Amino acid sequence: MADYDVIVIGAGCGGLTVGSLLANQGRKVLILEQSDGIGGCCTTFEKEGFRFDLGASIVEVISPIEMAFEMLGTRFQDEVDLIPCDPVMSFVFKDGSRVTYPLSIEGTAEAISGLSPQDGRSWYGYAGYFAEMFKTTIGGFFVSPADTVADMLRIVAESPRILKYIPLFGKSYEEVLTGYFKNDKVQQTMASQSLYIGLPPELTPGIFATIPYSEHEGIFYPRGGHDPDTQCPEKDGGETRLGDTDG
Repeated sequence: MADYDVIVIGAGCGGLTVGSLLANQGRKVLILEQSDGIGGCCTTFEKEGFRFDLGASIVEVISPIEMAFEMLGTRFQDEVDLIPCDPVMSFVFKDGSRVTYPLSIEGTAEAISGLSPQDGRSWYGYAGYFAEMFKTTIGGFFVSPADTVADMLRIVAESPRILKYIPLFGKSYEEVLTGYFKNDKVQQTMASQSLYIGLPPELTPGIFATIPYSEHEGIFYPRGGHDPDTQCPEKDGGETRLGDTDG
């Protein structure tokens, strides 16, 4: 049996990334995958002439991905054709009214102000808070090992400003949002992203309340086997319906 320095279980995005980085460092790596394809949630399957995404269909918060590609000696944008989505999302309410949020922070503030001038002003405070969190955490917390208490203490010592965001781990997604936004319709547009986590906003950890902001850092579709003009509904004002159910 051949000897390996590292054996990686799973050829999804994480497994392929760590395997590539370790191999680039000179280690002998074996990646094992139980299915007949690689890519994990970034793959598709075909049935009766139709192709379906198995999981991820959009790319956002690309800074960590860019870092990984740079460590491999290339650029993410050179390897993948990213199709930007602007506007980010359109929401249709039960009463038939709708609102569209563009990519720009200022444009989104204007759209929110159409629902609630107070919340339009609060959007700037929310966006500023999470923009600063991104700058503080992306290069440290989110790309550093955090397996032990000692690891966490080291991260805090290297970036003490991270303590400002500890309260997010003790609140729910809903509690964070209602601290900024008071209008029911605005809350609905901001809370819909909790479904990405698979939980209602009252049960989703508060750290994920960053998602409505993170999409304004850039949201993309990687060009693949689909027609990008039909694969990217947000590009043409794709809609998410809100208030149609009690969930």
